[in-house]
Amino acid sequence: MARIAEAAGVSKATVSRALGGSSLIGGPVVSHVKAVAERMGYVRRNQRRHSERSILTIKLVLPPAASRTANLFYSLSDLVDGLREGLSPSGTNIIVETAGKDYVPFPHKKGGEVDAFVFAFHRPPAGVFEEIKEKGAKCLVLNRVVRGVRQVVSDHCDAMRQVAEHLSSKGVAGNCCFVGYRGIEDVMRMRVQGFTEGCAANGITFEVKKDVWIADSPEGIECEKIKAEYERGVRVFVGVNDVVGSLLVQKLHELGYQIPHDILVTGCDNSPLCDVIIPRLTTVDLSIRTLAMRAGRNLHAGIVNGVESEQSILVRGELLIGETT
Repeated sequence: MARIAEAAGVSKATVSRALGGSSLIGGPVVSHVKAVAERMGYVRRNQRRHSERSILTIKLVLPPAASRTANLFYSLSDLVDGLREGLSPSGTNIIVETAGKDYVPFPHKKGGEVDAFVFAFHRPPAGVFEEIKEKGAKCLVLNRVVRGVRQVVSDHCDAMRQVAEHLSSKGVAGNCCFVGYRGIEDVMRMRVQGFTEGCAANGITFEVKKDVWIADSPEGIECEKIKAEYERGVRVFVGVNDVVGSLLVQKLHELGYQIPHDILVTGCDNSPLCDVIIPRLTTVDLSIRTLAMRAGRNLHAGIVNGVESEQSILVRGELLIGETT
C-alpha cells in the first residue's frame, strides 16, 4: 500500500479508501489509484470479518412520503428489530431514509461507509442499483421483485391458496369477489394467481374476468359497487390486503349486512389495522419481522462471511382465522 501511495502521489489513507470503495474519495482519484495499483500487480484479498466484532452500517430506505397507505402495512419497530436480529451477532448502525424520484444513495462524501441498502416495499429510481454496486455495497429489496437484485419476498400466492382452502372448509363453493386496487400490480398479480389456484384445488368456482374488482384506489371501494356485487350473488369478499378487508367490513356495516352471517370477508398481511377492526378480520400473517430477519441473515452472510446466498427468498405466511369468516 505504501508503494502504491508513493507511485500514485497520494497518502496511504487515500489508497486504503480508494481500494476499499470508500465514498470519501472522489471518482477521478479512485480511478487513478486503481489504475496505478493494477499496473503494480495489486490483487485485493478478501478477508472474512469477525462476526462479533463487526459493526455494520445499513441504510433502510422506506417508501416515499407520498405513499399515504404504506405505514398501514407494517410496524417500523418490527422492521428494524427483525433486520437487527438477522444481522446479529454483528453490531448494527441502521440509518432510516425515505425514497423519492430523486433519491441519491450517497448524498455526500463524508457520509461514512455503508455496507448495504435495504429498500422496503418499493423500487428505487433507475440507476440507483448501479451506483450502489459501483461503490461496492450490498443491496436487497424487501417484498418487491426486481430483476437482477437480491430480494426477500412474502409468498403471496401461497397466502391466497391458504385463504381459498379455509373458505372451502367453511362450505364456500363459489360467489367470491376478489377486491384490489391499482398501483400494487405485482402484489395483485401474485395474490390473484394464488387465489385462483387455491379455488381450483378446492372446488371453488372463480373466474378472473368476472370475479376480480380492481378499484382505482382504496378510496374507490364504495358502497354502491359492494351492493351491486351482493345483488349479483357475491357472498364472499376477498381483500387483496387488510386495508381492503377493513374497508369492506366498514362499508358492509354501513349497508346493514351482518358479518359473517350475510357475507364473509378476508384480508391478507396481518397488518397493524387488524388490531382495531371489529369483527376481527381473517387474514394471513406475512410477518414483517420475519421478512426483515431473513433479509438481515442474507446480508450478514454476504458482508461478513463472504457467502453469496440465493437471489430470491420466499417467506411463507400463516393463516389467522378471525371473526369475519
